[in-house]
Amino acid sequence: MHQKLVFTFSILKMKNKFILTLFIFFILVRYGISANLCAIKIDGVISPVTSKFIEQTIKKCENKDGLILYLNTPGGLLTSTREIVQSIFTSQIPVITVVSPPGARAGSAGSFIVLASHYAIMFEGTNIGAAHPVSIFGKDIDGDMRKKIENDTIAFMKSIAEKRNRNIEKAISMVKDSKSYTAQEALKFKLIDKVVKNNQELNMYLKNIFNDNIQIEEIEPTQFEKLKFFLSNPDILVLLLFITLLSIYLEIKFGGTFIFAGLGIISFILFLLGLNIIPINLLALLIFLSGILLLILEIFIPSYGLLTISAIILITIGLNMLFKVKGSMGIGVSIYMILTIIGLIGLIAFILGKVIFKDFKRKPETGSEKLIGMTAEVMQWDGKKGKIFINGEYWDIISEDDINVNDKVLVVDVKGLTLVVKKVAA
Repeated sequence: MHQKLVFTFSILKMKNKFILTLFIFFILVRYGISANLCAIKIDGVISPVTSKFIEQTIKKCENKDGLILYLNTPGGLLTSTREIVQSIFTSQIPVITVVSPPGARAGSAGSFIVLASHYAIMFEGTNIGAAHPVSIFGKDIDGDMRKKIENDTIAFMKSIAEKRNRNIEKAISMVKDSKSYTAQEALKFKLIDKVVKNNQELNMYLKNIFNDNIQIEEIEPTQFEKLKFFLSNPDILVLLLFITLLSIYLEIKFGGTFIFAGLGIISFILFLLGLNIIPINLLALLIFLSGILLLILEIFIPSYGLLTISAIILITIGLNMLFKVKGSMGIGVSIYMILTIIGLIGLIAFILGKVIFKDFKRKPETGSEKLIGMTAEVMQWDGKKGKIFINGEYWDIISEDDINVNDKVLVVDVKGLTLVVKKVAA
C-alpha cells in the first residue's frame, strides 16, 4: 500500500513538473521570443514597380516572421496585380495586408491583393471593391470581348477567394457588378478578417497572431524606386506632358537662353520614363493633342469660341481616356488635374489671344512715323522752317509757332521728309 502511494505521488510530481514546464515554455514564447515583422507602404497605382517592390521585399524578409503591407490604391494594372498575388501565394511568410489609413481604399486591383493575403485587415472608414474591367473608353466592354475578359477576371477573383476561404459570391460581385464595400460590410460578408479603429487595435490583433513581443522593421524603397513610384501617378505624367508642350512654345517664343528647352527636355524624359511604367492610350493622346491644336488655331482663325469649346471637349476626353488601356483597373487622371490643365490652357490661350489681337490692331508704322510724339531741340530756324537732330538723324521741320534756336519742340506730324512740330512750353 505504501509503495502504491509513493508511486502515485511520484506520478503527480512528474505531471506537475510537465505542466510547469509547459507553462514556462508558453510564457517564453508569448513574452520572451520576439516576432520580427517587416512593413511596407503602397500608396498609389498598382504598377510593375509595385509588383517588383513587393516581390523583392517578400524575398528580403524570408527570415522574418511576417510582412505587413499597408495599402491605399485606386487600382492599377491587372498584370501587375497577378504578379503580386502570385508572390503572396508563394510567400514563405504570412502577408498581412492593412487598408489604411482611415479614408483609404483598396479599389479595383487592390481588392485582389487584400483577399489574397494571409490576413486581411481594414481600418474603419476605408472601402474595398469596384473591380470591373473597362474598355479604353472607360465604359463597359461590349460583346464577346466583354465576356472573355470578365470571365477571366471573375475566375481570378474566385480562385483567390477559394484559396483564402473567403465569401466567393461577394468577392465575385466586386468584379461582375462593380460592388464596393465598407470595412464593416467586408467583415460582415467574410471578405476580410478584422476591422480596427486605430493602430493600438491593430497592434493587439497582430499580437494575437504572433506574440506580445512584436518588432516591426520598416522597409523603404530606394531613391530610384521612389522616383518610379512618383512617375507611376497618372496626374504627374499628365502634368509632365503639359510642361513639355508649354516649354516647347516658350522656347520658340522667347528662345535664346535654352532654359525652357532644358526644362522641356527633362520633362519629356521623365514622361517617357513614366510611360515605361504605365502604358497610355495612343488614341487618347492624339485626341488630347488635337485639342491643343484647335486652341492654337483659335488664336489665328476667328471662330467666335467654337474652336475653343471643341478644344476643351477634346482635351477633356483625351485626358479621361489617356490611361484606359487593356488590363488597367481603376487607373485614370483625377478630375482635379483635368480641371487644372484645362484652366491653365485656357488662361494661356486667353493671354496669347490678347497679345496677338493687339498686334493685329496696331497700325503699321514707317521709320518717320515712329518720330511722332518725340521731342528735340531746334538746331536751325529761319522764321518758317529749320532743322532738328532726332533719333540719330537731322530732319527738316516746319511750324506755325514762334520758334527760336535751342527751343524744345514736339513732333506732331510727318509730311514727306519734313516733320511738323509744335513748341513745347518751357
